[in-house]
This record gives sequence, C-alpha cells and structure tokens, in this order.
Amino acid sequence: MRVLISGASGFIGTALVDAAREDGMAVVRIVRSKPEPGDIVFDPARGDIDHRELAGADAVVCLNGAGLFSKPWTASYKETLLRSRITSVRTFTDAFERLPEDERPTHFITGSAVGYYGADRGDELLTEASGPGDDFLARVCVAWEEAGERAVDLGIRHSALRTGLVMDGSGGMLGLLKHAYRLGLGAKLGDGSQYMSTISLADHVRATLHVIRNSVDGPVNLTGPHPVTNREWNRLLARHVNRPAFLTVPRFAMKLALGDFAEQAALASQNAYPARLESTGFEFTARTAEEIFAQALPRS
Repeated sequence: MRVLISGASGFIGTALVDAAREDGMAVVRIVRSKPEPGDIVFDPARGDIDHRELAGADAVVCLNGAGLFSKPWTASYKETLLRSRITSVRTFTDAFERLPEDERPTHFITGSAVGYYGADRGDELLTEASGPGDDFLARVCVAWEEAGERAVDLGIRHSALRTGLVMDGSGGMLGLLKHAYRLGLGAKLGDGSQYMSTISLADHVRATLHVIRNSVDGPVNLTGPHPVTNREWNRLLARHVNRPAFLTVPRFAMKLALGDFAEQAALASQNAYPARLESTGFEFTARTAEEIFAQALPRS
C-alpha cells in the first residue's frame, strides 16, 4: 500500500511513519519544511501542493493542526487552532478535486478529537453515534470533520480520528507532566471526577493502520476502552514515577488562570468508548489505564 502522511514530523506522525514502514507500507512523508529526498512539500497556508504527487495513493493521512497545549487560548490563537486544521484538510481536498476521478486516493484520514463531544458530558458513555457538544473545541472538531467529508463527494472514503489523550513518555502531555510529577508537583484537577479518555501512542498508530488496512470509514474514537477519572489518572501517574501526588488545583483557580482551556480541555469530562475499533476487530495492546501507563512509562 502507498500511504502519504502529513504532519509526519510530529509526536504522533513520526511514530505513525515508523509503524507503517514496519508494517510493509510504502510511506511518503508530506512536510512543510526541511524536506528529505522523496518527501512531498506542501503549504497549507497558501493551499499549495502538487496534486499530481497524490495520484494513485491508497491512503492520505492528514494530522496537521496547531497544538492544543502549545499556547494560551487567546482569541487569536483560537483562530489559529481552527484555521490550521481546516486549511490543511482543504488543501488536500482541493488537490483531490484536480485529479481525474480514477487517479484520486482511495482513502482520506483526518484528525479530530474527543473534544467533538463537548466538555461537560459527565460519565455518559460516548460512542461515535453520540452527538457533538457546542463549546469552542467541539465546534472546531465539527468543522474539521465536515471539511474532510468533502472527500466523500469526490468518491473518496473518509475517516475522522476522534483522538483522546495520546500517552507516551517521549512526548505529548505525558512527556511534559512526568517531570512535574517526579518533582512531587503532581495534582488532581478540580474534584477529579472528570473522565479522561486515553490511549497509548503504540495503540494509536496501530489503530490508524487498522483503519487503513480494514477500510474503516466515518468517525472512529481512538481511545482505550476503559477511561478513568482524573482522580485515578493522577494516582496512577504518581505511582508510576514513584512520587506522592497529594495536591489539588481548584477548579476556580484553573478557570481564572487558563480560561476556556481549563473548561474545555483540562477539566473536560469525556467517557469515550472505541465502538468502531472494537466492532471491526482491533486488538489493543493496552486496554486499561494501568496498562497504558505501564506501556508509556516502562520501569527500568
């Protein structure tokens, strides 16, 4: 299979490229800068990519988007969060449209997030059939998925990966937080009752390859099957770095310091279940939060 991966130099993209190559796929990276031999260069801000480079691909994976945890959610950064996702997806769908129908890629896989469901879903079990929320992050995810659905009108299969918290000690949020916890600064957020939908990095990339190999279309929750509360997540992380975590960051303090980010990301409760992965035969290597932590932070 010939698979093109955009966002290939990021935390998830790098792991996906490596896993796809190990799986025997012919992988081509799509990058914005510093291309290596064989890479495709694109400029989503200008909607610029050579559409001929995409011809005949079995799958195109678009993982681009400004980081949710990279900067404070000011009004301008909120616009960046939305625009960076939509323009990347549209760059590809515009390019697909310029290709003859028989040369268009077979499958277009785009990102999304469990933020699609909204921040305050409590302990409600959320499958791919559950409706969207109405806060900022939910609206970003809805627009993100709708942009990708244009591929369907072009005769291309589309999948939207509703990703939870991807966990690995090498990067992402866990890569940052492990240092604070090792200093004894780990803390429960608010009352700790909010559900956190997590998945190991290894299972995330394996699940993405499963979606490609098995032609799984539509929205797909990329989360482990057993979410835990923040209270339990905090306890597990502290145990895996062998440090106490008795602190609590009050909800009001987080809202005061972080604004919408606190409400819609750090304090969000999303009890997401990977119904599509389970029903299509995907086998997790880490099903529980305990197993995810053991995989993400192996003890020497």
